[in-house]
Amino acid sequence: MATSNYFQQYGGRQSERDMYQDLFDEQIFLFGSDVKYIPRVKVRDDAMNDLIISRFNDFATIEMFLINVEGFGSPSEMMSKFGLKITDEVTFVCSKRRWLDYVDPLIDTTIQSSPNDGDLIYYPLTNDLYEIKFVEREIPFYALGQQYVFQMTAEIWQPGNSIFETGDDDIDGFGYTDANVIPIFVKVGGTGAFTPGEIIEQTYTTVDGDTITASAKVVEWQPTARKLRVTDTTGQFRIDENIEGQDTGAIWEIQSFSTIDFELTDYEYAQNKYYETKGDSILDFTETNPFGEYGNMGGSF
Repeated sequence: MATSNYFQQYGGRQSERDMYQDLFDEQIFLFGSDVKYIPRVKVRDDAMNDLIISRFNDFATIEMFLINVEGFGSPSEMMSKFGLKITDEVTFVCSKRRWLDYVDPLIDTTIQSSPNDGDLIYYPLTNDLYEIKFVEREIPFYALGQQYVFQMTAEIWQPGNSIFETGDDDIDGFGYTDANVIPIFVKVGGTGAFTPGEIIEQTYTTVDGDTITASAKVVEWQPTARKLRVTDTTGQFRIDENIEGQDTGAIWEIQSFSTIDFELTDYEYAQNKYYETKGDSILDFTETNPFGEYGNMGGSF
């Protein structure tokens, strides 16, 4: 038997749905907070499609309502086999209509017309970044046949290999401290001084005649130690070749550098160089066939 033609199948008319949306929006306007939504851009390796670095280049300010106002949800601090793990969890709600009318045209997200898992939210009250873990799009479940809000479950952001270039001082301050920083030592005799934030470039020609250009962003320049700390590297640098600052015009010749000696100022577990060195003493990289012998070794075949 078919449903009645005299009643709306999902209940309500469009005017009633608009009223529901207005009520949701009004509550968020009155009792919510202005937060900054930051979309993530993933830079992946061409060969293995592995995530190399995350870039955050844009943001949009929008009002959201914090649901768990009595404190962080879930056990926010817990001991694991890797030490103390902090999983402060919050739940934000934003208006679907406001998102589609304001945020969607303003910034690019991986999946349009909705907040995305993995994007960040800057909450000024706690001065923290929260990473969205899940976006619920069906709460309340089709009231009058329509959705009105997005509900986002987020956890405190764990510092990693990320670059922040949004143009907002509150957000970009998270970038240099937690970025993947590589040290470069230069030779005596260079000219000029690099400044934080500028791009350095190196151009050289390979034995095959190919022209290679490598670049990076300056985090810190230590002239006494002739040490340059850079991040956001692109391409492969080469020793005994000059690097040049694109803003200052400083020119220095590279003496040495390391792509595994990461210098994370607030992350004591960045032990890439330690494990690489220990691995060299355990594995015999001179062995050409680690899986056994090949060919006629005894003359019996």
